[in-house]
Amino acid sequence: MPPLGDKAPRPSALDDRRLRKVMQFVEANLHAHIRLKDLADVANLSPFHFSRAFRKSTGEPPHRFVRGCRLEKAKQLLIEGDASLAEISLICNFSSQSSFTRAFTRAYGAPPGAFRKAGKSRRR
Repeated sequence: MPPLGDKAPRPSALDDRRLRKVMQFVEANLHAHIRLKDLADVANLSPFHFSRAFRKSTGEPPHRFVRGCRLEKAKQLLIEGDASLAEISLICNFSSQSSFTRAFTRAYGAPPGAFRKAGKSRRR
């Protein structure tokens, strides 16, 4: 029997199965509002424990991971499609086109329109 002061060790990161389920959920729902509670429910954990375990597993908090996935999707749409910036901001669930532009510029160092032009000129 362990001493009274010792607690049984708990895993501090998400196991691969839970992490994979959460990532699939995020990918499938980029168009929708994703709450921390939704992600925690997918992992079958409380929001508090999920948030800590997710950060331990990925190195970033859940909200930053979701935003990064949305920006990656937007980058893909800018390069491969002809959707307007307003349409892309809606598809990726940004609150507005200006919010999308700010986040994209912060992440990639160039506004989405310039990124699209540069990407299309490289493809020629």
